[in-house]
Amino acid sequence: MPNREKPIRRLQKALDTYVEKRGRGRPQKIRPSEVSGRAENYRSTFRLIGPKLLAAVIAATTSEEVIIAFESHAQAYAREFVPRFAADILQIIHEPKFPKRPEAQINFLADSLAGRPNVEPRTSRDICLKERAKERAKSPHTIIRKEFYVECSCGYTGPALNDACRKCSAQISRLPEILSGNIFH
Repeated sequence: MPNREKPIRRLQKALDTYVEKRGRGRPQKIRPSEVSGRAENYRSTFRLIGPKLLAAVIAATTSEEVIIAFESHAQAYAREFVPRFAADILQIIHEPKFPKRPEAQINFLADSLAGRPNVEPRTSRDICLKERAKERAKSPHTIIRKEFYVECSCGYTGPALNDACRKCSAQISRLPEILSGNIFH
């Protein structure tokens, strides 16, 4: 038998692999929900620590002064924030847009540190802003009963639209179906 003129082409990838495409832009370095959750934890921590630490940190001009401020005013939390975030904290408090009011300073600092070291402080604040906007956009109402018609806690009774209330867009919870084993797709 004569040899083939064209060699048999080998596939580089298997045909049954699935890769989720994200769209445009750079690939994510960290999940937005992680950044948002960490920011909420940092906010509550900074509120507990109090204004004395905040005043000492704002007065700091070097990373060593930030470390000393944490060790003297918040000994219990010093291991979590310094020396790892000392340079970042110093950079954040010297930004031109650093707020003047204490509550806003706490929020700004917490949101800025939440994505470190994976993302820059500005990107971290943007991620937190988007995640809080998503949370505010969710409906506070829940579906009480699902059939062909829904009965929602907002008062709407009628046909569902895309497994949600037509009036407030509250999503139908799948938890009762999952727990009972009656999942219909």
